[in-house]
Amino acid sequence: MALSNPISGNGAPLAPANADPLAELRDIHLPTAIDAWPPAIGWWLLAVLGIVAVIAIVYGLWRYWRANRYRREALAQLQQLRQQYKHAASDYLYHYTNLLKRVALTRYPRAQVAGLTGEAWVAFLDATSGSQEFSMGTGQVLIQGQYQTSVAVDIDALQKLGEHWIKRHRDLPQENKKESKALSSPLHQKVSPT
Repeated sequence: MALSNPISGNGAPLAPANADPLAELRDIHLPTAIDAWPPAIGWWLLAVLGIVAVIAIVYGLWRYWRANRYRREALAQLQQLRQQYKHAASDYLYHYTNLLKRVALTRYPRAQVAGLTGEAWVAFLDATSGSQEFSMGTGQVLIQGQYQTSVAVDIDALQKLGEHWIKRHRDLPQENKKESKALSSPLHQKVSPT
């Protein structure tokens, strides 16, 4: 008697040797596609952080723009001065000095700026601009120029110097701040005898 199919040790029939064993496997089942919505929690956090960053940048730019409004207005007034007083040097110098003083009073403490005149005024302008153009250059005319009727004023050079100072003035160096605070403290004020 001949056996048609050989039997394995566990009683299951053995596949013939020429049969394809892979044909008996089931097909591969692919997982379902991942949905794009709703996004994972990490994407939500990234979106929130992005929105917060954009709001912070816009707010910072707005504050910077608002804080420098006085500079834009001063530059516009400086241009008006040039047009209005281009042939009257003494009037230009008077209004030029007043404009720089108003800008300084906007930016710095009143006690530190209001009383400055002459050499102290141009030294202050030099210290806040980081140059020597007011005390050693074109700006020397500010020391006594507005009180003299026949003074040679280079309006174009003063205009450029004023534009530079308005655009670039910064805080005073630290040692000047300490000195001005010490001088304005009540302990250093002179007491008049009564």
